Amino acid sequence: MLTLPTGITVSVFIASASAFIAAAVLLPLAARRYHQHMEGTVGVALRAQFIAMPTSRLLLIAGLSGLCLAALGAVFLPWPLALGLGVGGLAAPNMLVSALRQRRQRALIRQLPDALQALASSLRAGSNLGRGLELVSRRQPRPLAEEFGLIIQRQRLGDDFGRILDDLHRRVPGEEIALFRSAVLIAHQVGGDLAGTLEILAATLRERAAVEDRIQALTAMGRMQGRVMAGLPVAIGGMLYFQQPELMGRLFTDLAGQAVLAIATIMILLASWWIRRLVSIDV
Repeated sequence: MLTLPTGITVSVFIASASAFIAAAVLLPLAARRYHQHMEGTVGVALRAQFIAMPTSRLLLIAGLSGLCLAALGAVFLPWPLALGLGVGGLAAPNMLVSALRQRRQRALIRQLPDALQALASSLRAGSNLGRGLELVSRRQPRPLAEEFGLIIQRQRLGDDFGRILDDLHRRVPGEEIALFRSAVLIAHQVGGDLAGTLEILAATLRERAAVEDRIQALTAMGRMQGRVMAGLPVAIGGMLYFQQPELMGRLFTDLAGQAVLAIATIMILLASWWIRRLVSIDV
């Protein structure tokens, strides 16, 4: 029977006890910080998008994402990578909020020219700015109706109009909202033909949207080629791992294999970033 020396036994016991104590102290602290992040940053970001979702549901989404990714990774990958994949799955609510924010911003920008044209027509018919915003908020679909409705509510409560538009630009950071904010503030402070300015702005935004659609159509093939080239090494590596698991497993266990994986990952990320820069044309 093999027995370990007393010194090694004590060292192993001390190391195990230290790891257990560190886990017992750090894990509750990390869980508390993560709960605060979900309740604060992610929850506030969702409410800014007019989405009411309780923190418990966000935590449920994060937990299920982490467990599913960890379980899927444990089938095909070594356990350290599977564990890292599961921890990365906890970022699912942040990714969800980011995707919702971008989608909502694009929808609002698309609705803005028609809303500005309707607002200009209301002003030419004799309505004031507040009444015009109220009519537009009733007739326009979401999400623009929600934003204009919030402007009306805050204006009725006596909030400063400039601060209201600044908050709108902070929630929807885009050049289109910045132009709308500048036009309304200038007319609100010094006067002028706001209706004519809004009509010109609406026509300009329509032309800009048409140019952006044209650019998106012309660069669609380049963007798809970038996605294919980025996913092709991963797909080939996965097929080879199924065919030769022992040989491909050395990429995760040997130092040289880990170095090759790191270099390949960096090169794929750099190539993806460079292709994204090439096909991203600012109008």
